[in-house]
Formats: sequence, C-alpha cells, structure tokens
Amino acid sequence: MTDDNRDENTGAVVSSNIEIPQDLAVGLLGSADVNLRMLETQLPADIHVRGNRITLSGTAADVAASERVVIELIRVVRGGTVLTPDLVRQSLSILATEQSESPADVLSLDIISRRGKVIRPKTLNQKRYV
Repeated sequence: MTDDNRDENTGAVVSSNIEIPQDLAVGLLGSADVNLRMLETQLPADIHVRGNRITLSGTAADVAASERVVIELIRVVRGGTVLTPDLVRQSLSILATEQSESPADVLSLDIISRRGKVIRPKTLNQKRYV
C-alpha cells in the first residue's frame, strides 16, 4: 500500500506514496475535494493527489504521522462511513491522543436507537461510554 523513501537520521525530505482503491477515492477526498483541503491544512506533511495516488512529503516523522492518518481514513471510508471534514478533524484528534484506538473503530460503531435512527460516537470517550 505504501512506498517509502525514508532517511530517519538526517531529517531530510522524504516521500511516501499511498494507492487509494479506486472505489474509495471520492469518499476519501470528498465531494469537490473538501476532505483533501482539510487534510492539506491539518497534516504535518505536504500532500499531493494525482489520480488514485497520494504522495506525502516532508520529514520522516511528519510523513509517518500523515501516512497513519490517511491509512486510518481509508479504513473509515472502507467501513461505509461517509467522510466529512468534521470526521477528518475528529480522526486527527483521536490519533493525536496517542491512544491505541483507531478512528475507524471509534467512528464506525453504530448504535441504533428506539426509533431506528443510527447514532455513532464522535470521540473516544463517547465510545467508552457506550
């Protein structure tokens, strides 16, 4: 899924390529690339998309952190959750807490109410509460 050119010791600019499954590309990037714009402002690495390939570049640590976010967001979309800029922000928040929880595990948990409406937790604490 990824292709790394890392130089951990020098702090030099490195890059990584992530192939997005064709059927998940629109769900990940969002309508009119709204999710992509959110990622561009929030990820520590530079992000470039061409077709179904995402290229991340920056320091090795920034690329690794950004790679984790993108891979988790692909898992969220693959699980059937409609990704929005708000869910991108929540995923970044979950990953920033250094917990072992995955955004895909938290955001894709369905709770059905008495009226048949599906409710999902938006934070790690909400998931724990449920």
